[in-house]
Amino acid sequence: MKNLRLEILKALLRVEKGSYSNLLLNSKLENVDDQRDKNLFTEIFYGVIRNKLYLDYIIEHFSKTPLQKMDEEVLMGLRIGVYQLFFLDKIPARAAIFESVEAVKILLPARRKGAVSFTNGVLRNINRNQDRIQLPSKKEDPEKFLSIKYSYPIWLVRRFCKDYGLEKTEMILKAGNRRSEVIYRHNSLKVKRQEFIDLLVEDQIKYENTFLDAFYRLKEVNNPAATRAFKRGAAYIQGTSAGLASLLLDPQADMKVLDLAAAPGGKTSHLADLMNNTGQITALDISQNRLNLVKENLSRLGVENVIIKKADAAQYEDNKKYDRILADLPCSGLGLIASKPEIKWEKDEKVIKKMAELQYNILTNNLDKLKMGGELLYSTCTLTREENQDLIKRILVENKDFKLIDLNKKLKQVSSLNIENRNKYLELLPGEVDSEGFFYALLKKVESD
Repeated sequence: MKNLRLEILKALLRVEKGSYSNLLLNSKLENVDDQRDKNLFTEIFYGVIRNKLYLDYIIEHFSKTPLQKMDEEVLMGLRIGVYQLFFLDKIPARAAIFESVEAVKILLPARRKGAVSFTNGVLRNINRNQDRIQLPSKKEDPEKFLSIKYSYPIWLVRRFCKDYGLEKTEMILKAGNRRSEVIYRHNSLKVKRQEFIDLLVEDQIKYENTFLDAFYRLKEVNNPAATRAFKRGAAYIQGTSAGLASLLLDPQADMKVLDLAAAPGGKTSHLADLMNNTGQITALDISQNRLNLVKENLSRLGVENVIIKKADAAQYEDNKKYDRILADLPCSGLGLIASKPEIKWEKDEKVIKKMAELQYNILTNNLDKLKMGGELLYSTCTLTREENQDLIKRILVENKDFKLIDLNKKLKQVSSLNIENRNKYLELLPGEVDSEGFFYALLKKVESD
């Protein structure tokens, strides 16, 4: 690619305006031929998003112009340049600065020549004085130190510190800045396990086992959607924490299952796999576009026992009684920062309150659809008490015909995880396990006293 930094700069500006990083990156990489360029594009693109606050902290120290008064192209060009200077020691400083400035020059109109000179000057000044940069004192202001060092908004650091303490907070922040890995779930509806493994070997894909039996971590795969295993429907890309939800719900053959928020279809198809295409799964989603994606995934994976319905789960009416309900509900997504780093900058505390209320409304609307003795698994991919522990406590107080089932025994049955858990619910923290952050609570319908 002629000017890689230019394309990275344009892509990052689109993320700032709301584009999903993973989808945008995939579309951009389709136009990059050289594998080294693909790797560099990915490294800088995600590196800048993950470390935005830290990069801005450095830029502020060497610029007389406030960040908010800079052209967006200049600020992003500076971030790209600074990221290379501080994180990519294999790229010569001269090249990192020149390519970043060139990208800004191409994007800005000719009348903004001063901005280009400014970008060049700031980057050269930073490069000469890297040893002068000091972080806030960890001892005097630990929350600000963690916020700058790991590049998380201060409100989120304070929230994590309050709920988990300083040591666990640093563990969570550090894990959230690691590159996310590609996990394949073997889909037995299409091919048997050995044939799936043979397909990986034929494509020379290195893999390793995870804490879930049918889930494999891929090593050095260029395009996980282009392999023979994926194209044949033998594999679905799904994180281990997400995969654990269906296993904890433990659906049996011929059961009736309700999936309250099915898109994009990962957990729905996993349930179908565990049920060997027997019984019936009713899969809901509020968005037709997202349901189209569910249909596409279910078709590729050979799923035949699912009825898809466009519905708002908070208002859904249904006279059926279900053996199992999967309530993997919309949330603030703070457990997925490793794979979607822009979450750090898009979310705020108002979103948490809004999501908690939505989750409450969905649960209370659907509890009566469970058979006596039936089970509902509530799960989220976030790390807030309002959306997790506090919500479940509220549901149990208001619904005496439900009890919380201890997940510790089930966890040992379906995974190789060895977690000290004193609670009946389960919380997976990034860094504590090699996976995304998730919360699970299993509710059973019983005769009320």
